[in-house]
This record gives sequence, structure tokens and C-alpha cells, in this order.
Amino acid sequence: MVSKEVVSSTVEKKPVTKVVETGSAEDTDSNETSSSTASAAASSSSADSSQSAASGDNSSESSSDGNGDSEAGSASGQAVVDYALQFVGNPYVYGGSSLTNGTDCSGFTMSVYAHFGYSLPHSSSAQRSCGRGVSYSEAQPGDIICYSGHVGIYIGNGQIVHASTPSSGIKVSSATYKSIITVRRIID
Repeated sequence: MVSKEVVSSTVEKKPVTKVVETGSAEDTDSNETSSSTASAAASSSSADSSQSAASGDNSSESSSDGNGDSEAGSASGQAVVDYALQFVGNPYVYGGSSLTNGTDCSGFTMSVYAHFGYSLPHSSSAQRSCGRGVSYSEAQPGDIICYSGHVGIYIGNGQIVHASTPSSGIKVSSATYKSIITVRRIID
């Protein structure tokens, strides 16, 4: 059985209240919920003690990135990817943050993560300090890949989804299409 608990935490110094599903994959009949729960549980079991994953352990802990910013941790990286991919083909608009009517790169990541209760700044350079840094070789679906003046969401298999340019809009590209500055894990 999947239980729900309310978890209050802070992301980017803004309060966030999340409803977190907890329980094991065997406790549910939904394949989608099972997959998300199993992914989150796998992340939790491979995480070290300084990381927090609010899944499978009925925990309401939150983690800190060392800058006083905490992470809610109740969504899975794959859920972020699945949500983000539905906007492929939508327009790029500089300064925008509408996933349907037009967004720029940081507005895209900000709006996608806002759907899951995470508050990210509307600036690609400011997003470089969100969450915690991981190496590209450790990148997981849902991580933010930061470039000079650009940001995208890692979807796995060496690819990102991002709001690219006014001519191409939101699209999927190789994660290494330009030099990576940092990879940030928002959801642990």
C-alpha cells in the first residue's frame, strides 16, 4: 500500500509543502507508481548518508546543499523528464516561462521543476548553484546540465531536453553539444 505524508521543506529559501508517496513497489497495482517508487527507492538505497530521498523509508527529511538551501526530494528524476518531454516542439521565447506559449532555457527548467514543487531561479547562471554538483559521468535523468549561458534537463542516454533557440524551440539534443560547466542534482 502506498501511504502519503505531508513533508515541509525549503527549496531556494522558499517554503514548499509536498505530498510524498511512500511504500514499496510491491505495495501498489499501478505500473507508473511502481516504477516511480522503485526508481526513488533505488536512488535512496544507493545514496550516501548525507543525501536524502523521501521515498520508501517514510522519511520527511530534507537535504541541504551547503548554501542553506534545502531540497524537498519527493519527485523522481524520471518523472521530471517525462513531464518535460511533453513540451518538445513548443516555442522558445527569450525571458519567457510558459511551457506552452514560449519559454527560454532557464524558464523551461524553472517551470518544469515548479510543477513538482521546486523553486529554481529564472537565470541559467543562478541555476548553476542549485542542488548539488555531480560529475557528468554520474548524471541521472532529471539532473540539470549547465553550459555557458544555457541550461537543459538531462533525460538519459547522453541527451538533454531544453528550450534551445527561437528557430528550434524546445527540443532534445546531445548533452555534449557544447562544453558542460556543471551538472546539478536537484532531486536526490
